[in-house]
Amino acid sequence: MDINRLNDVYFWVEMVGMVFGFIYVYYQVKKTRKMWYFWFISSLLNIVVYHHSGFYSMMSIQFYYIVAAVYGIAQWNKTVGEAKDKYGERKSGKEVIVRRFEWKKGAISSLIAVAVYFALVPVFSHFSQGAAVFESQPYWDTLVAVFSMLATYWLSQSYLEQWLIWIVVNAISIVIYFMGGIYFYGILYVAYLVMAVIGLVNWHRNAYYVD
Repeated sequence: MDINRLNDVYFWVEMVGMVFGFIYVYYQVKKTRKMWYFWFISSLLNIVVYHHSGFYSMMSIQFYYIVAAVYGIAQWNKTVGEAKDKYGERKSGKEVIVRRFEWKKGAISSLIAVAVYFALVPVFSHFSQGAAVFESQPYWDTLVAVFSMLATYWLSQSYLEQWLIWIVVNAISIVIYFMGGIYFYGILYVAYLVMAVIGLVNWHRNAYYVD
């Protein structure tokens, strides 16, 4: 690491964003509502980091994440209420309240994500001219951004299957962050990938379905 980066304000924003990002994924694995608060703050910091690094589609998705954090809190509160009505108070605190995957809703949201991807690729390719570190960056950047949005929506619905999308998205993100020179975020996404696998196992093992 270049020692001069210690004097770079963006370096420290990246560091703080990395810490908050790790915390929110930890709470996501545990499925506690604290996750959304750290998600909100992390998204604000990421706007600064991604704008500075030329990842404009990833920057724009942070505004979606900010809104999603508010929506997610409301949806999880609703799900917790339904679980209490069905099961009463949780006994061990390890139970994960999950909704069964709705195939119609999942298919529609996936098709919308594909359509949004093809609509945004030319837009972000245009804005990334001269800022992209590697030639195909806008395509991969947009892919990660759009399908992260899809995974976030599924997360707000408490679908176990959202982890499958995060595993793929995180794996792709590791490559593009290292290629783009955002090394600490690359390391963070290695941790995200590992925690996504742990989250999938934890949610599956401790799932309490409300419907």
